[in-house]
Amino acid sequence: TVYNGVSFDNFIYNPQAKKEIRDELRLNESSKLILAVGSFNKAKNYFNLLMSIKHLKACSSIPFTLIIAGDGELRLEVENFIQELDLSKNVILLGNRSDISKLMSSCDVFVLSSDYEGLPTVLIEALACQANVVSTDVSGAREIIGSYGKIVPIRQSQSLAKAIEVTLLTDQKNILGCQYAKSKFDINIISDKWLKIYYEK
Repeated sequence: TVYNGVSFDNFIYNPQAKKEIRDELRLNESSKLILAVGSFNKAKNYFNLLMSIKHLKACSSIPFTLIIAGDGELRLEVENFIQELDLSKNVILLGNRSDISKLMSSCDVFVLSSDYEGLPTVLIEALACQANVVSTDVSGAREIIGSYGKIVPIRQSQSLAKAIEVTLLTDQKNILGCQYAKSKFDINIISDKWLKIYYEK
């Protein structure tokens, strides 16, 4: 298998990001930051993520804030669901952002809650920013994450909540995951593989 290549030029860990994002959002320094990125559509299943956040709030003493970067046709439904679950103080919808790498560098956990994906390059990008990742078991997730993150069944919010909680307890950045992602998906490495196949006789 030859995977799609990713350019990592714009996805580099920024050690200042954590403080800068918390200052921007006026978050307490002790509050853990959970990040999700993607369009507000059916495939991303943010309703599953929000249910997991509801479980996490009920079962854990860890202070946290979930931030979601993105927009889309289900934005209003997501906003209403946040109100319904009484999560207004725990969730911030950022809308579309141009500093995704900075957000990924700042987070304590990056979460993908999708029901289905092709190759979720957002996981590769998050790893490149040394994020600790949790993902549902969508196509491509296992190949991307390897042993450097947690994978849970799709549409199981309690399992997702538990994986997020365990990952929030990790104080170290995911340096090994970053190295793994770059060694496997860097566009230069992938290009060399394609050229080797192209010139084979």
